[in-house]
Amino acid sequence: MKQDIICAGALDGETLSAAVSEFLRTVRPERQRLLDYYLGEQPVNKGETIRGRPNNLLRVPFPRYITEVHTGYFLGLPPTLSLSDGASAQRYDALRRELRLDHLLFDIGRDLSICGAGFLLVWLERSGIRACRCDPRDCFALRSGAAGRPLLGVVRLYGGGRQGTQGVLYTAERTTPFSWDGQTAALGQPEDNLLHVLPVIPFSNNCQGTGDFEMVTGLVDAYNLLLSGAMDDMQSVANAFLALYGMQGTTQSDIDRANRTRLLSLSEGGRAEFVVKNLNHEALGQLEQNLRRSILQLSMTPDLSDESFSGNSSGVALQYKLWGIEQTRAAKERTFTDGMRVLLKTLTAGERLLGGAADFTPGELTFYKNLPQNHTELAETLLSLSPVLSKRTILENLPWVSNAEEELRRKTEEQE
Repeated sequence: MKQDIICAGALDGETLSAAVSEFLRTVRPERQRLLDYYLGEQPVNKGETIRGRPNNLLRVPFPRYITEVHTGYFLGLPPTLSLSDGASAQRYDALRRELRLDHLLFDIGRDLSICGAGFLLVWLERSGIRACRCDPRDCFALRSGAAGRPLLGVVRLYGGGRQGTQGVLYTAERTTPFSWDGQTAALGQPEDNLLHVLPVIPFSNNCQGTGDFEMVTGLVDAYNLLLSGAMDDMQSVANAFLALYGMQGTTQSDIDRANRTRLLSLSEGGRAEFVVKNLNHEALGQLEQNLRRSILQLSMTPDLSDESFSGNSSGVALQYKLWGIEQTRAAKERTFTDGMRVLLKTLTAGERLLGGAADFTPGELTFYKNLPQNHTELAETLLSLSPVLSKRTILENLPWVSNAEEELRRKTEEQE
């Protein structure tokens, strides 16, 4: 991933110092820039403003729209885990509710869409397993420079102020606290990692580690500049000048009298007219449409304001309109599955340390597209295929069934 830090040697103080320095110099500013776009706080570079001229700074939240559409389409319906072992399936459902895992995964999916990377921290307490989202502006992954670039560990920074920046280096073997004074990292006393797996799970938006709107920030800047300039021009029209021709003897008292009486007394051959800036609304509208279309098209985002989405389009026609975002969703699913596998391994290790026997690693992950569906038609189609499909396959394709194995177990109990 482009945002990961490559380490050439062992994870000692010198290597960690160089990694933290590179992260603070290159990676964190870029992630902060992308978050500013999402929050609508990006700059509008209009250049030097003439004194007395309107200076509107309009920021259209295209990045927020792109992120919410992509994240909602991918994780609006949370992924499910199918386990053949009934006890493990019940324990996973309970753990998913305790940790609010669906909510955490959606927040991480939003981080992926914005910054291209997300992090989830898992730890053990006496009361059980705990998990939380980590801010991607404070975390980065460390990878080896060897072929395949295996993951060595994850660094999380926190604190700051007078006491300086603190941090923790997480590896599968131990967790090592350290302090950062701006130049070097001073390692503290390491502690054994009881989980023996990486407790901070890195997620990636795609194999390049890029966000969903990262490639179109330049177009978003152009769109904001266009609207800001157009609003300046519209506001300037209201500040029109009155031009008097053949009225060189006009005094301020004449102008004041005209303002009071709303009458102008012109000499022979004289005339008056307002001087305004001519605006080409058609050209501005065409440019605005082209920029909007380019932003959405290049970010693989459907325009939900398109009237064709609200019509009774056929399934093939709707799939064609969603073809771009479907490619993005497929890439997200591949890389998100890698992170989920590490998470399941970590949760299993936590269960074993707490005396449980649940094993989540053999489970089969299923992701769902968050689209409006005709449930009646879907159920009728699946029932019509019951002679050739298993009951488990039918249940797995019903959107209101979250756990096919649990549903089959309940059905068996009812029959008994």
